[in-house]
Amino acid sequence: CGIYRDELCGALMVEYYGPNRPLVQQIIRTELEELAWNDQVAGETLVEYDVVFRDGGFWKKADASVVNSARPPLGMSQDAAASGVAADIWFRAIVSNGSWAFTSGNRVFLASGGGPTMSSPPNSGDISIALGVAITPTAMEFHPQRPIRLDQ
Repeated sequence: CGIYRDELCGALMVEYYGPNRPLVQQIIRTELEELAWNDQVAGETLVEYDVVFRDGGFWKKADASVVNSARPPLGMSQDAAASGVAADIWFRAIVSNGSWAFTSGNRVFLASGGGPTMSSPPNSGDISIALGVAITPTAMEFHPQRPIRLDQ
């Protein structure tokens, strides 16, 4: 399985083996729309791939179990940053992390405790936010949707 940009047409492609093992090539999108805010200020220590929200001009870690920390706009930290230091924040991107183990095609949610997960938060009162879709086991299209509070 692999992701690459087609040199001829510039399309972002994913390759994988189908059920009967033939190689399948699928266009993910013809133009990668990576959108980011650069030089934002971290409101606490962030690590790469933290899902974050904006709070009074600072970016802090989002958590599906803490109502006020899971509100738009949501982003994902591109790298580590100490509190008060500039950070670059994605708000739409194809993001890869070798430690993820997603199922391609499934939705990815904000986890209770923060970060991306394949499971929607099951606890009453938690916030369910679809962060995007897994495109490979280690990559997702990060494009957060509106939060939904689960019934109490």
